[in-house]
Amino acid sequence: EKDLCLDALVGIADPLREDVVDAVATCQKAGIIVRMVTGDNIDTANAIAKQAGILTEGGLSMVGSDFRKLTPAQLDEILPRLQVLARSSPEDKHILVQRLNGGVMPADEQQWLEVHPGKDYATQKDLLLPGYKEEWAKSRGGVGEVVGVTGDGTNDGPALKAADVGLSMGISGTDVAKNASDIIIMDDKFSSIVKAVLWGRSVFDNIRKFLQFQLTVNVVALTITFLSAVAGYKPPLNAVMMLWVNLIMDTMGALALGTEPPTMSLLDRRPYKRDASLISRPMWRNIFVQATYQLALLIFLLQKGPAIFGCVDGSTHHFTIIFNAFVFCQVFNEFNAREIGDIFNPFHRLDKSPMFLMVIFFTVVAQWGIVEYGGDFTQTAPLTLHEWKITSALGAMSLPFGFIMRQIPVDEDPKSYAGVGGDDTSSPKKSLSLSALLTILVPILSAGAYQMYQMSKDL
Repeated sequence: EKDLCLDALVGIADPLREDVVDAVATCQKAGIIVRMVTGDNIDTANAIAKQAGILTEGGLSMVGSDFRKLTPAQLDEILPRLQVLARSSPEDKHILVQRLNGGVMPADEQQWLEVHPGKDYATQKDLLLPGYKEEWAKSRGGVGEVVGVTGDGTNDGPALKAADVGLSMGISGTDVAKNASDIIIMDDKFSSIVKAVLWGRSVFDNIRKFLQFQLTVNVVALTITFLSAVAGYKPPLNAVMMLWVNLIMDTMGALALGTEPPTMSLLDRRPYKRDASLISRPMWRNIFVQATYQLALLIFLLQKGPAIFGCVDGSTHHFTIIFNAFVFCQVFNEFNAREIGDIFNPFHRLDKSPMFLMVIFFTVVAQWGIVEYGGDFTQTAPLTLHEWKITSALGAMSLPFGFIMRQIPVDEDPKSYAGVGGDDTSSPKKSLSLSALLTILVPILSAGAYQMYQMSKDL
């Protein structure tokens, strides 16, 4: 063919979806390392990774043939910088997941030989990927990363299975990939992974909130019962009262705090390691301060209650006052338990937590019914309006103590965090302004002062 004229060159590009760049940036902000593992040419992979924000300055990209030549120690050295793996096979993806989380790492010689048939275990075990369990555990203290893997093809099945969280595509994914995964992304959008991370962190934090609330109740209830027995008092909380307290602590507390909706601020922190303690240092601080206040209050009422309220020491009336004050401490501490860090805003987003409001309402109404109409069954005596005001005000003092305890500088253990991010791993100390605090304190303190004045007049 001769004398031809070139009219045009046509290139076909597969553009990124609109949500990908923002979703990748959100994951990175949340301390999640995003890696691309693809069968495409390395130049194509690098171009797409740069557009998506995956390949950053200082990041490393490599091809599968070079990846397979690495020893386990060499791979561990480059893993923090490895962001793109191009021209990779499904086995490369599987090996990468294995090396990160150690989930299906060969545990002994027999399993290693199954992965590497015909190889010599004694001389090559430290040279061939993915390595073996003992070597892997020694290289990172026995704790691997939490790995999420996305895939849509049949060949992605082993990597999806080996991951801690496998995410398959609901539209373009094969049945094999869907069966091997833990989560199916119905819209095939990367931004849906961000939602999954958000809800996962929300569930984790809600469990922590519930534990913080439950442990406070447990410590106070057990200690006051033990101390009263040692001091020669009849236990102030009888069996039926303790059953009601357990109902508040377990069922009601789980419903109220376990259904708190997620907030985008959950993505402002790094992820936790898989071996991070479920109860953090700030949580222990909160439990200790609240339990100390409640114990001091109940001991005070146990000793001085008869003189203040004009009741017989150790009578049903006396113990009902203690019981009522204790329950209202839990009601108001439930607001404190909505935050496990240094933020003091107990009424924040209450309009988004209808279950929490329903539980609080039910608890207060049920408490009123138990006290006023429980009688011999609950061994309670009806209280006057004056006594209701006093005991509820004493319970409401848990809120000011919630502010005070968060001014004690206790940070999360930096070693409990994984992923990448800034140096500041502690939660930001955002508290209510002084005016907002006074909005809570002034009514409570004014009511308490007025009641004390009325009692002094009566005496």
